[in-house]
Amino acid sequence: MNLQVGGQKLRFLANGPSIPDELLMARDEGHVVFFCGAGVSRAFAGLPDFFGLADKIIDKLRVEPDSPACKLIQDARTSVPGAISIDRIFGLLEREFASSDIEEAVTSALKPPENCVLTAHKILLDLASTPQGTKLVTTNFDRLFDDCGRNLQSWQPPRLPDPLRSNEFNGIVYLHGRAKPDYGGAEGDGFVLSSSTFGHAYVSNGWATAFIRSILEQYLVVFVGYTADDAPVQYLLEALNTANRKKAFAFHAGNQKEAAARWRHKGVNAIPYDAPDNDHTALWDSLKAWAKRARDPEAWYEEIIATSQKGPAKLQPHERGQIAHIVSTHKGAEKFRLHEPPPPAEWLCVFDRYRRFAAPGNTDWLNPAKSYVNPFERYGLDSDPLPPSEHSPKQQPPSGAWDALEPNTLDVSTSSKDNLTAFHTQNPYYTPRLVSRLEQLGLWLARVCDQPAAIWWAVRQTFLHQNIQYYILQRFNTPDSQIHDNTRIAWRLLFENWEQPKNFYHDWFTLQSTIRKEGWSSSLIRKFGALLQPYLSIEPSPLDSPIPPNADTPQGHDRLIIRKGVTHPQPYKPITIPDEWCLPAVRILRQNLELALALEHEAGGYTYTKLAHYSETM
Repeated sequence: MNLQVGGQKLRFLANGPSIPDELLMARDEGHVVFFCGAGVSRAFAGLPDFFGLADKIIDKLRVEPDSPACKLIQDARTSVPGAISIDRIFGLLEREFASSDIEEAVTSALKPPENCVLTAHKILLDLASTPQGTKLVTTNFDRLFDDCGRNLQSWQPPRLPDPLRSNEFNGIVYLHGRAKPDYGGAEGDGFVLSSSTFGHAYVSNGWATAFIRSILEQYLVVFVGYTADDAPVQYLLEALNTANRKKAFAFHAGNQKEAAARWRHKGVNAIPYDAPDNDHTALWDSLKAWAKRARDPEAWYEEIIATSQKGPAKLQPHERGQIAHIVSTHKGAEKFRLHEPPPPAEWLCVFDRYRRFAAPGNTDWLNPAKSYVNPFERYGLDSDPLPPSEHSPKQQPPSGAWDALEPNTLDVSTSSKDNLTAFHTQNPYYTPRLVSRLEQLGLWLARVCDQPAAIWWAVRQTFLHQNIQYYILQRFNTPDSQIHDNTRIAWRLLFENWEQPKNFYHDWFTLQSTIRKEGWSSSLIRKFGALLQPYLSIEPSPLDSPIPPNADTPQGHDRLIIRKGVTHPQPYKPITIPDEWCLPAVRILRQNLELALALEHEAGGYTYTKLAHYSETM
């Protein structure tokens, strides 16, 4: 059994960031805290960035151009981003001005315009809110989250909620202070703004450090609106880099390599997105789509699964990835299974990584130039690595490629003991049940087992779990079943084929070893005959296509799917039977010959079986 170890991601938009499944699910469960930085208030509300804020403060305070603070601001404009921290600049201003004057200048510069657009703040509040409450922390001084009109509890120093008490940690935490309602200065104990106030909050007194540590130990954290070099991030994480904490994530404008390099040493998982010309549309459109999912998860599931009716080949890679995200959990797989009408069987080619990464080929060997197809282009996910340009037919899928049909870490963590087998069992015919998510996919397969794509996929499998075979047989026996007799025959032949032993040479050498040690007996004669017993074999047609028949193809269409033949086990070495055991051996071999004749009659002359003509050839 291969265990899928997480790593699956969801992209809401083609050009948006890929958000890890674990983060999406943790948010739904109320286990995520959103940390919001200055970029949130710049996005739609149009509040100034650092340099715009600095210019307004300099003008408000009438700072001399040759002052140390002004010189440091000029150096910051031309230096490497993050080389000069904002707290140093305000530390220099504190040498010339009173803290209250600086805070009044800051709030004056941050005062939002009339009819300020609060789109970003509403999106973040939607994401931070679950039935368990709202958990949002901001290092911004503006009151725009309050202005959204949600009537949420607000917290600011010196009184902060206890993150260990979920009923208390509910609302908006203004970690570095909050402006007065008229933006005429700071409320309470003022702002955490300069080097001295940062040092007090995170080092000497450490109240902010204690608060953040409690959050990081209990929740997943998401940073939005920060860069890796922002002063709040530096203080928040560098002192806690060795702390025992859960994962932290940060949305980052840039490519994967750059994002990982900027955040990795802080112990944060970067979620990159493209932002050409400093345009963060891809981020905010994706967060808006995520917030829509957060507000009404049931409607989101319905909308996305409804798109699966088109078939995977008609969707974009990120849209197929959304279905992959859904079926990666029991809840999603169940909704997928119950949808009316059921999503087409062709989705098996997305769920099965061996089909996604199958070698390209032709669907019509009479017109190869016009029928060449690449399965990866039809079924690949946006999270998949690209296959090699020169694809070998025997090449395996990339290691770790997602596969819906194998257990994942979430399956194992939520499985009951009924899904696990024991060393001993009371029932020799007992087969451990599938994990609940895979069972839902098995029930879905039973609903679409009459579609050509289902048989096309199944004939390429070594075996299907007994429970899934049972669900398909149940579908055959339902009173309202409209399954064609040809389809029933095809599945039953597959079931029969899967029951045949596939380890002949191992069993043959074991038999020889036993005979040498114990001599011949009636039991070993029966074993001898059973090993040499021929059986009907079902394989993909030699005129194989790398993709299944069209889901809309009616039964009776001229499409080759399977080949039926007879397998005759061939011993590697002959075996000598003593005279006294020849008669019973001959009797058993005669039975095998009679069976072989019957099977050859069943398969002979109709080697290539058309889906449309099962009744004529089987």
